[in-house]
Parts: sequence; C-alpha cells; structure tokens
Amino acid sequence: MELQSKMSLDSKFLLEIIESMSSSVIALNEDNSYFFINIAGLNMLGISNNFPPISQLKASIGHHSFEQHISSVCNENHSKMIRDFKFKNFEGDEKIVDCNISQVTINKENITLIELSETGRLHSISLEQNLIEQERATREMIKGLSHEIKNPLGGILGAAQILEKSLDSDYKKFTDIIKKETDRLVNLLNDMALPATSIDKSLINIHEATEHVVDLFKFDLKNKEIKFEKDYDPSIPDVETNKEQLIQALINLVRNSIQALEFKGTVKIRTRSESSYTIGNQKYPLVAKIDVIDNGPGIHEDKLKEIFYPMVSTKSEGMGLGLTIAQSIIMQNSGLIECSSKHRETIFTIVLPLRSYNND
Repeated sequence: MELQSKMSLDSKFLLEIIESMSSSVIALNEDNSYFFINIAGLNMLGISNNFPPISQLKASIGHHSFEQHISSVCNENHSKMIRDFKFKNFEGDEKIVDCNISQVTINKENITLIELSETGRLHSISLEQNLIEQERATREMIKGLSHEIKNPLGGILGAAQILEKSLDSDYKKFTDIIKKETDRLVNLLNDMALPATSIDKSLINIHEATEHVVDLFKFDLKNKEIKFEKDYDPSIPDVETNKEQLIQALINLVRNSIQALEFKGTVKIRTRSESSYTIGNQKYPLVAKIDVIDNGPGIHEDKLKEIFYPMVSTKSEGMGLGLTIAQSIIMQNSGLIECSSKHRETIFTIVLPLRSYNND
C-alpha cells in the first residue's frame, strides 16, 4: 500500500521506473506521432537527433508493418501480441522482438501503447550456452590430436632450418615464415591443452593480429583473386587476450571464408566495439568485435546452428574442425564466435570482453 500511495503521488517516480526498464515502451498519439518513448525504445528504434515517423519503419518480408498492426488494434479495439516480429530500425539494423500493442486513454485522448522485448539476442544466448557445453568436449578431442600434430610440425621445422642454409638471402623471409608459424602452432597446441585460467594473456592491439593474418594469406598465390578489405575502428582499447590464439582463430575464419568463395571474391575484416553485451552468463559493459565478412554463397539457416560442432562442414572436403577449434580458442579467452549469413554475405564475429570491464 505504501508503494501504491507513493506511485499515485509521484509521477517522477513512475517515469524513473519506465526509463530504467530494459523493455522498450513507446506511446503514440492518435495520428501516430510520438507521445512518449523511453531510453530503451530510443535505442531499439535507432532514434538519435530527430524523430522519424513510425510509418518509416520497414518490416521484414512476410511481416505486416508497425503501421498496419497499429491500425488493426485501433480499428478492432483490442490488444495484439506479435511474436518474433522482424523489422529494420531507423539505423538499418534488423531487430527481432516480441511486440505487444494496446490502447489506453489518457486525459480523454486515445494513446497507442507499444511494448517491445528483443528476442533475437536471447535466442543467440541460448545457442551460445550449447556451444559452451560443446566446447568442453571439443577441448578433450583437441588434446588427443595435439600429439599427432606436433610430430610432423617438428619435421617441418627441421626441414625449413636445413633449407634455409641453401637459399639466397632474398628467400629467407619465406623460411622465416615457416619457422615462425611452426613455433606458433606448437605453442598453440600446448596452450589449448591448458585450462582457461592458465592461458598466458597480455594487452594487445587487435589490429596487430588482423594485419598479421591478412599478410599471411596475401603471400599465398592461391589467393591472388581474393580482395582483402579492412574497416578498422582505431579507437578500440587494447584487449587482454592470448595473441597467438587470436591469430589462429582469425586464420581459421579467414581460411573458411576463402574456401567458401572458392578462391575468388572479397574478404573484409571489420573491427568495432559494442556496449552492454552478454557472453554466456556474463554481461559485459563493453566488448571488442572482429568481423570476418565474405561475399560468398552464404550458409543455410539450418546449418548455422551446428557449424561450430566437430565434424560438421559446409564444404565437401575436410572434417569441419577449423571453426570448432576457432570457437574453442576464443572461449578460452572469455569470448565467443558468432555467425550470421545471407546470400552474398556471411559474417563470423569474434567477441572479446575489454580488460577494464572484465570482472577478473
């Protein structure tokens, strides 16, 4: 009763509650102009300086627009719940929400009330929990494989050292690459057998890793018809991670994109930061993102749910271990790899928490 009395007397108290909600609350006048919108609603709709009319929001194919749903509620005078409603906000970002539309009367004016709860990210989090469980089994499998891999790597390193002695100095850079990459792979295998708490991490600029990986693939003549593009955000702070593991994960993702393109097309590396992001059960105020984007044929929606599982591959050759290993590596560094795909655009995203916001 005390709370009810306070709420009835203090409108500012009510406003603070609504503004603190994670769900979007949008109230529209009879002409569909804005009566009220909370902070979550502004972020959901992608509104910054101006307030574009709600009619400009474009629903995905197969979905009625906001305007059509609002009109239906007003005409039939009943509330309406739309599950997994897909639309593009004013910034062009696709959103998947549960949408409840109803009518209320305030000061004898009919107000349309819209409540939006984002479900797309919640669905992703559920999938991520499955991936985290799968990663534990994957790590055990990798431990078994590491011994078989280390032996031939030692032979490759020895052969490169012998070859180096008989080559002109102009070609030493190539044997240096072989030796450096062999050492890195041996160290990587050793690290992957360790628990996550034992991983040697340091503060790094993620663009050092992306540049190294792009240079590696540019040396390969098979990739001469691959165009590499870079779209970096230089303001991203240094990330606390294992540099060699991050490089290996990026190598696996870029190689996957090149194979999907059949060695002809564009691979773009894009870096961004994002606030308020959940990885597994942990919510981080700020994360760094590295996108590996290709303009290949895309991955079928049914395959997207299982591409990180061992032995699953969208290609005819190979066992499908590259993405599994990449996911395992990034999870050891408290991060996650996500994937989205449509025709002529597949995006693999490495998400890593920033050190200053980590709860270590």
